[in-house]
Amino acid sequence: MQNFAEWFAAITQKPPFPYQERLATVPELPILLNVPTGAGKTAAAVLSWLWRRRYVDEGTRQRTPRRLVYCLPMRTLVEQTYAEVEGWLERAGLSDEIGLHKLMGGVVSPRWEAHPEKDCVLIGTQDQLLSRVLNRGYGMSRYKWPIHFALLNNDCQWVMDEVQLMGAGLRTTAQLQGFRELFGTYGSTRSLWMSATLDPELLRTVNYKPALSQAHALTDADYQNKKLNDRMQSQKRLVKAETECAGKETDYTKALAKETVAAHQPGTMTLVICNRVSRAQELYKVLQKQTSEELTLIHSRFRAAERLALNQKLREGKLSGILIATQAIEAGVDISAQTLFTELAPWSSLVQRFGRCNRYGECSDTATVYWIDIPDLKKGASPYNPEQLETARSLLENLEQVGPEALKNIPAPKEEIEGLIPRQHDLLQLFDTSTDLAGHDIDISSFIREADETNVAIAWREWTDDKPPADMSAIQQQELCRVSIGRAREFFSKLKNQKAWVRDGLRGWQEATTLYPGMTLLLHCSAGGYDPVLGFTGTTPQTPAVPLDEWIAPDQDERDNLSQGATKFVQLSVHSQDVAEEVETLCKEFSVLDLPAEILIRAGHWHDAGKAHPIFQKVLTHNRPEQVGETLWAKSDHDFKNPDDRCNLPHERRGFRHELVSALLALQEQQDFLLCYLVACHHGKVRMTIQPRPTEKVIGVERFALGVHHGDRVHEQLPEIDLGGGLSIKSQELSLDCIGMGDGEHGESWAAQAIALLEEYGPFKLAFLETLIRIADWRGSARYAPHILEKTDA
Repeated sequence: MQNFAEWFAAITQKPPFPYQERLATVPELPILLNVPTGAGKTAAAVLSWLWRRRYVDEGTRQRTPRRLVYCLPMRTLVEQTYAEVEGWLERAGLSDEIGLHKLMGGVVSPRWEAHPEKDCVLIGTQDQLLSRVLNRGYGMSRYKWPIHFALLNNDCQWVMDEVQLMGAGLRTTAQLQGFRELFGTYGSTRSLWMSATLDPELLRTVNYKPALSQAHALTDADYQNKKLNDRMQSQKRLVKAETECAGKETDYTKALAKETVAAHQPGTMTLVICNRVSRAQELYKVLQKQTSEELTLIHSRFRAAERLALNQKLREGKLSGILIATQAIEAGVDISAQTLFTELAPWSSLVQRFGRCNRYGECSDTATVYWIDIPDLKKGASPYNPEQLETARSLLENLEQVGPEALKNIPAPKEEIEGLIPRQHDLLQLFDTSTDLAGHDIDISSFIREADETNVAIAWREWTDDKPPADMSAIQQQELCRVSIGRAREFFSKLKNQKAWVRDGLRGWQEATTLYPGMTLLLHCSAGGYDPVLGFTGTTPQTPAVPLDEWIAPDQDERDNLSQGATKFVQLSVHSQDVAEEVETLCKEFSVLDLPAEILIRAGHWHDAGKAHPIFQKVLTHNRPEQVGETLWAKSDHDFKNPDDRCNLPHERRGFRHELVSALLALQEQQDFLLCYLVACHHGKVRMTIQPRPTEKVIGVERFALGVHHGDRVHEQLPEIDLGGGLSIKSQELSLDCIGMGDGEHGESWAAQAIALLEEYGPFKLAFLETLIRIADWRGSARYAPHILEKTDA
């Protein structure tokens, strides 16, 4: 077998630095990795995990989590890191064995969660990843929240990179690691924080008290490495720019453009970093008039469709001329400019920006950094606070060089992180994914970013009626542009004869009257606000729609994507057996985790028992009279894109949930409550609480919820329900006593038993058990409908 150094060189096409080799071969990965920018932290973290997971002794493999979760503060970093890891896996010959997935606003890999038993690398933004580990995933079906919550909290090695940019999210990652150690997880789940400027004390929280001595840093052996030493000794002359960020934005950008053009050397790259998107856009427009040099604009307010071309240029190193950017470029992006202009920023951000100039020591004789002062910090500090900028200014005024060697002896200023951290009661409340009676969810935005950094996602489309059509395709990732809530409110307030729309799982398209972080909004193209070259402006009069290649079913509360679209009708007994077999296979894959395998397999048999209900059989045999009879079906060949194949249930049965019937039957048959709970959860729509929907009204029925009525009989004509594998249950009437308060006919209330189950297993383990049943259901369904493992939000 190759040693790590040989393997690393073959994968990356360069030998490892000494610290990278040490990281891969120490007994346990540390908590902290403290190395300067440009020293190869990404390769160190990713390839250390891969080496441990694939090429060492069995004991180390078992201790190494099967999922690597790489968390970054910005989307541009995600795309670059993804491209690097993709190349490493290809050269290692592991592309088919190890999944590689992207999770960021505008692009989320479909069905990454379908194979939890496989090794995989997940690379995402803190917004996408932290919202998921808090069970409120941004920009995704609410019914899949528990799956992502489970898979990102169990059997994972978390890596937080460029943590100086994470803000409130940094302490949330630490608190979550404390929760995992408190409640327990299936498989080892660890965290590694990486930065050149991190204050380790920020990782200490109420529930997490790490041994901060577990840090990994450069040693003398690293400084003796010529290539790394060249980077550490790179020279970057510091000069205060003549232009100051003051007065009108148009006057400022004209002056800055003139100074930039004068300083730019043809054939090299000049990088200008602005603190605000609007200034970067204005500077780009002014430079278009002042120079014929190639111009590139990069910031965080582009749709994914337009961002692809920009990121391709970044990855391929084809940038030249003048690059105008915002904070989106200041960390991790592998570019090296000869000339850098940067507005005054917090010291930790400035250190990262300096790393984009003469990154490899290739132009130490000419590399120059110009810092742009902001005289009036009361007016001009945004998005930072004035105290941070004042501290940074005082440091800059005493410096002539900002290369790594010049900066290493400057102590990083203490920076307070604003925002809340989740407490234990928050986590347990977030485990319940049901809304309150008003249809609202718990707001997690303050746990992820500071309040003024929270975003919504906007898409633009054409339609002819007053509101978007009900059968319009689900919004797709390439259409979305992330916009801060403040900018979105300002933009919407100026719209005339236009509305912002949000899709409600129960009521379809509704006017968006309240904005909350992570929500997805739809505008008509005539509302404008977005320019493909400049990104979101809030002023562009017309916005072109992104062409879509396919229609995707919208996420609706009553839709059951798993039950329709099969290649043929499938009997309930057959599907139940299929799912039980898939559960058993998954349990064998996770044999080292001490799962309650017997209960899980029985839950596979029970999960669709409720499909024997006459209402569900009516849905499955709608427009198929030849299938009506004594056979109980679990799957039909209906195409839900075809209006003729859609069965419109009476109002009192709208949103009928067969899994609630399954759970009630299991409860009445005195099955273990864990089985009852897992059966109820297998679509993510019935979990900790059972209550009627706000729009659900039924006259003359004692109790009802989710389209199911107290006293319903399952099944009306057959004496028994065959659940496969020799398991059958008698037909019977349903009792909804469990949705009330206190004890009912079949024991304590559903909510009381669910809370006791949560206390017994803890949130992370219980969600993982839910996830195994749901994935087994996907796989059993995919035997007759292969598309299920590709795109559906089942």
